[in-house]
Amino acid sequence: MYKVIGIDEAGKGPVLGSMFIGFSIINLENLNDLNSYQNKLKEIGVKDSKKLTPKKRKEIYFKLKDLMDMKYVQLTPALIDSNNELGGKLNQLEIDGIIAILENEKPNLILIDALTANPEKFGNEILKKLNFECKIISENKADDKYEIVGAASIIAKELREQELAQIKENIKLDCGSGYPADPKTKAFLKEHYNSKEFEFIFRKSWQTYKDLTKFNSQKSLNDF
Repeated sequence: MYKVIGIDEAGKGPVLGSMFIGFSIINLENLNDLNSYQNKLKEIGVKDSKKLTPKKRKEIYFKLKDLMDMKYVQLTPALIDSNNELGGKLNQLEIDGIIAILENEKPNLILIDALTANPEKFGNEILKKLNFECKIISENKADDKYEIVGAASIIAKELREQELAQIKENIKLDCGSGYPADPKTKAFLKEHYNSKEFEFIFRKSWQTYKDLTKFNSQKSLNDF
């Protein structure tokens, strides 16, 4: 049996909610079967999740559950903030999460959408940390080149959107997409950034959040 894993992430930039790393896991008789399997994924519409409508992405996500094993790593706002406060890098936090899944699954081949501008170096960094032998294909925009990585991007994005929908249901407010440029997110952040009730959804180590806190602190001092 030949195990192949595709990896991609979603939610790296938002100031609200978690980041997710998706893993699409398939078992083949041999490596020669990979192309035909990817063609099967292509037939059901798998591609980079950014090129899919929310409705289509969700539809494909549930089809994928019948075609492969899925795993994910969730990096919560609290985990991201704690890592940043200790001087850690987000990329390293992601790599640690990726390594944990790979060590458990022990694939023969990894295809990953590289997190940095130097994909070869990024791939080698992962290989160095693994305690088993495997091959890695690490490329920028791999989610647009390989359907198995596109599947991982759909998994990560759908889980991110599911979490965001749950947040909105829990807080009974529309906080937008969570991205700093979103007007709804900006309005929500401005009004509720110091709310104890909602603090679990904020990435407080993000510059967007820090700038808002600093601005309002200075404004309060000036008013005083």
